[in-house]
Amino acid sequence: MTTPTVEEPTMSRTDLVRAAHQRGVAAASRRLRHSGLTIGTWFWAIYALYAVGITVGNAVAGNDLEISALDATLGASRWPMITLGVLASSTILTLHVAAGGSRRSLFEGVVRGAVLAGALLGVVTTLALLGERLLSTSLGMTWRRLGALPFDSPATVLGTAVAESLVLITYVLVGSCIGIGFTHSKAWGTLLMLPLAVPAVLVDLATRTGVVGTIANVELRPDLDHAEVPASEGLLTMLLGLGGAALAVALAAVLLYALLRTAPVRPR
Repeated sequence: MTTPTVEEPTMSRTDLVRAAHQRGVAAASRRLRHSGLTIGTWFWAIYALYAVGITVGNAVAGNDLEISALDATLGASRWPMITLGVLASSTILTLHVAAGGSRRSLFEGVVRGAVLAGALLGVVTTLALLGERLLSTSLGMTWRRLGALPFDSPATVLGTAVAESLVLITYVLVGSCIGIGFTHSKAWGTLLMLPLAVPAVLVDLATRTGVVGTIANVELRPDLDHAEVPASEGLLTMLLGLGGAALAVALAAVLLYALLRTAPVRPR
């Protein structure tokens, strides 16, 4: 019979804490990931029908859209992600902590789920744009993006997939911040919308997409009647887009962590 050492129970407790932390991270990530897939599936099923209908309808009527029907309204893909973030954070905070999870494990789980859901839907967005371009050109129509990042080579298409993923990740995290903001101060949490909008505005400006990104790149040639959003080009534009989008993700994550650290846990 050996004499028990001090290290054995200490290591055992450490392992138990680490295992509990990982279970909390996995549970939060799984909830967000599954919800994201459900929302994304419904959104893209409807959005694809819209794009195909607009493209085919104009082709039958003999019109040339000139720009992507998807790209002109691509900002719509952000709002389901904000909703996802709000639901994923605020609605499970109390249950997560009551089940033995920590704020840190909830934070890591939300970030992990946002990355997985955002990456998948970012790739779906890029594939939808490629499919629409193929459909438009096969019908003899002109196709171009409304500003946005370069999209004219395999490398830039890959860059766009990364950029769109970062956009969606940012919006999920911003939504999570908004949800936790309401947990903090209920209706007064709406005041947090202003600083929390910074990562969303930044990612739109960097990728030249969404409402803010498109408006910021409008050029008047020579007046309002001739306003247009020129297509972007060049490696530097792509790198700035990816770098700015990555910065937006990091900023949104920092804000979420700061809010979660002090979020009150109220019984339901």
